[in-house]
Amino acid sequence: MSLAPLSADLDAPDDAPEGPAPLTLLTFVLGGQVFAVPVTHVREIVDRSEISALPNAPHDVLGLIDLRGQSVPVVDLAARLGIRAEPGAEARIVVFAFSGEGEGGASATSLGVLTERVLRVAEIGQDALEPMPDTLSGWRCEAATTLARTEDGRALVLDVDGLLCRGGRPGPFDFD
Repeated sequence: MSLAPLSADLDAPDDAPEGPAPLTLLTFVLGGQVFAVPVTHVREIVDRSEISALPNAPHDVLGLIDLRGQSVPVVDLAARLGIRAEPGAEARIVVFAFSGEGEGGASATSLGVLTERVLRVAEIGQDALEPMPDTLSGWRCEAATTLARTEDGRALVLDVDGLLCRGGRPGPFDFD
């Protein structure tokens, strides 16, 4: 049996992407508002489990959860953002992983964020993203990077590093 030579057209993908690649976002609800984060830092999403409170913790640190033998701090993102939220039965904890050298040589640090409800993972085209309005340029907000138009409405895209990290690692949460 003889094989036909491959055509040059077969080497190039038929649906080669044109323009910037879409952004993959996890959307969730806090205080009735839709927020989004790039999935690049998301380690996993877990059911709201028993959170062990920490004595004298800052107001936005809820405590620790046990995630397969690892203690993971959980923060109240709503408190950090100044939003009133009431997590109910649909509440989930989004666990973020941050790379970098940790205590004892650990290669990653995890941090959980309590949400009211996780909606979906969605690919958002660049045409559905818009910068924060110029009229807010004097407003210091390291938390927000852009707005995204999603299936669930307009979502504020949060900068996880700017919001939760200091120097590439989760930072202190004493904002009083």
